[in-house]
Amino acid sequence: MYKDPGVSTQASVNLVDAVTWSELASLPKLAISALWWNMTDTIAVSPTVAKSKGNWFGLAWKGAAWALLLGSFVYYIRRDALHYLFQYTPESFKSFWSIRILIRIHVAFAIIMIFSGPLQFWTGFRMRYLTLHTWCGRVFLITGTYVASTAMYMGLHPRTGGIVMGIGLSVNGLLWLAAAGMAYYAIRLGNVVQHKEWMIRTYVLACNGITGDRILADMPALTRRIGVDAATDLEGWLLWALPLMVAEIIIQVRKLRRIRRPVKSAQV
Repeated sequence: MYKDPGVSTQASVNLVDAVTWSELASLPKLAISALWWNMTDTIAVSPTVAKSKGNWFGLAWKGAAWALLLGSFVYYIRRDALHYLFQYTPESFKSFWSIRILIRIHVAFAIIMIFSGPLQFWTGFRMRYLTLHTWCGRVFLITGTYVASTAMYMGLHPRTGGIVMGIGLSVNGLLWLAAAGMAYYAIRLGNVVQHKEWMIRTYVLACNGITGDRILADMPALTRRIGVDAATDLEGWLLWALPLMVAEIIIQVRKLRRIRRPVKSAQV
């Protein structure tokens, strides 16, 4: 237990000296409990009120962020992806009809990957159901590997957008494979901290495939100003590079906060 160094423990010592073990054994359990409570009364009480307020604030903004992110996933999947699974017609697939099998598996695996990802960051779920957490991670990595690989292929053979957007999509898939490989390698070595950091990068890169290549196209003010083609090219790069940079800054700031400043030695 943590004891406050600013509080003296002399009262506890005197109390122990005043009570012999034979007298302690003769006391009822309730009296022993009260005695022990008085002996440990000198232990400092942590500021739980301040911590609870901070915890509630952190949970609130994290919950709001996850709700917004998952809500956008549901919206774009329902609008732009489900017809590939439930409408098996040339009109539904359009330019993707020649690779319709690849696209259907790509979409199905992307949906599985994007909704299994949050379970990797849920601390309570991970602590209670470690085996299930491990299997969800394996599903995430297996489905994501197929999605990233096919994204690289489609980026190099673009059917929508230009080559600039296609190369951005391919680089996104390549970086996802690299980040996922590092996350897997870190957990195989037992480095949980590095595993979590690389999983954050992996999930940020995965989000681009669901929402990143659609957000700018839904901004009429932007498309009227720079044109649809330019907006499409930006989507292929900006909407995975910028979130990845923000995530990296947050990761590095947390690392810096964990570093303790060295105590300056007293000058003689």
